[in-house]
Amino acid sequence: MTADEMRTAVLGGEIARRSWLGLSRPVLVAWAASVGVALAIYLLGGGATWTIIAALALLLGVFAATMEWHDKPSLAARRAHSLRTWLRRRRGEHIYRNPHDPAYGDPALDPGWTMPPPLGVAAPLPVGGTGLDEMFIVRTANPGERVYFSVILAVEGVADGLRGNAAYAATSTAFGVFLAQMARSSSHVRGIQLLHRSVPHDMTRHIQWAAAQVALLDDARLTPAVESYGALVDVIAPLAEEHRSFIVLRIPQTDAFMADTARVARAKNATTHGAIAQVVRDETERATRLLTLAGMGRVDVLGERRACAVSRSFLDPRYKIDRHRDATWASCWPSYIGGTDNVAVGPEGRWRTRVGLIRPRAIEPVPLGPLWLAPLLTGVEADPGDEDTAPMPTIRTLSVRIDFVPAHRARAAARGDVTADQARRSKDHQRGKLDDGSVEVLATASDRRRHDLMPGSGHHGAVYTASIAVTGRDPDDLDRACLRVTEAANDSAIAEIDWMTGDHDVAVFTTLPLARGLATTSYTR
Repeated sequence: MTADEMRTAVLGGEIARRSWLGLSRPVLVAWAASVGVALAIYLLGGGATWTIIAALALLLGVFAATMEWHDKPSLAARRAHSLRTWLRRRRGEHIYRNPHDPAYGDPALDPGWTMPPPLGVAAPLPVGGTGLDEMFIVRTANPGERVYFSVILAVEGVADGLRGNAAYAATSTAFGVFLAQMARSSSHVRGIQLLHRSVPHDMTRHIQWAAAQVALLDDARLTPAVESYGALVDVIAPLAEEHRSFIVLRIPQTDAFMADTARVARAKNATTHGAIAQVVRDETERATRLLTLAGMGRVDVLGERRACAVSRSFLDPRYKIDRHRDATWASCWPSYIGGTDNVAVGPEGRWRTRVGLIRPRAIEPVPLGPLWLAPLLTGVEADPGDEDTAPMPTIRTLSVRIDFVPAHRARAAARGDVTADQARRSKDHQRGKLDDGSVEVLATASDRRRHDLMPGSGHHGAVYTASIAVTGRDPDDLDRACLRVTEAANDSAIAEIDWMTGDHDVAVFTTLPLARGLATTSYTR
């Protein structure tokens, strides 16, 4: 296969902001407000010397506190974050105790939260008696964002093995068609979350099967082969990984969604919850069918127990993903204590989890094929162990949140970015100014988006972010695991993982199947 037959994409072209001086909007607002206050001081003081000094001191102070250097948080942002962390810890928001925890109800150890604080206002939609009792729909209504409903799908994924680049490229194209179908105005799905979970593989069933087969053998000459296979299983079992994939559909409560809900309620004389469940089910069935056609294998819609078991297993690896008999929404959240470097999960804090954010600008602006994330998904080395620590695969969860942008909005944004980039490049050329290539990368990215979004292409825009949670058996094991994950990320063209220092207990919820992790923008509202 020739190189030009491989389907590639460039995701990391947006390496900087296009705002004035490359600063974020809050900083620009703070500067504008400080200029207004300085002018007011000068005018109200009658232009006296002290007013000039006070105004200049204010402007310099605001500039020093809010200036962002090399895309790093400003001094004011760091101080605000420290204050927020201190307030959270003072209120005990970093601690949650499960009802089965021995410390549950102890005022000295348990702040008394009914549900984990980062979960926010989220609860299953009551669908009992609607005829859709098997549906599990989570309604999230956090302050400051639109109410949305989410459904969890378990996806078998793309089969591995003897597949060539053309097969992977075809599957990648088919998945792109699925995203384009979901982004259409006729769909109520406005975003999806992709989740990949890697955990130690349970070899029990295979060992039992092998033992049953060996028991049927009666030829003594096969004994050396059986012993050799047994030794191989003993070596592989502690290092074997199991990979599971999930997709979460995010359906916001828009005017169009509520109009369809009202129509269903009138047509079927259903309750509001029943009509909502019916509309969500129709969207879920459509998404399931399109995923199957895209070659994603078997797709299952998870009910309450299976969905809650997935969230519980993501947080506490002691629980198997498929162990769902005792999993409910009220009991699936294990105890945890959030710290600066990690969050300790479990009654004894045995498991330590660290969460990192993969920002879009951290992805190198190079052509990426369909398997560009393979090193991070399936190529992370296992911990070989030592005299005190048993070998074990690297437990991790990769979450990617994608929000769709209607084509007309995406084209308008791309057109504005192309205009700004060309103007900046032309100005630098007239001045004879040479930069480090950032202007060229930005211009190439915006022009590529404009070309991809041309009318008739069938493409829509998207904004995305990714986060990764890494779990270890203790702080040292976690440090080693994060190092291996960082090395695998570098092999996947990811230059940097921004570890959420002090916020791991909150950030870990972005790696759960709750469709979290991306703020609403003017393009996705």
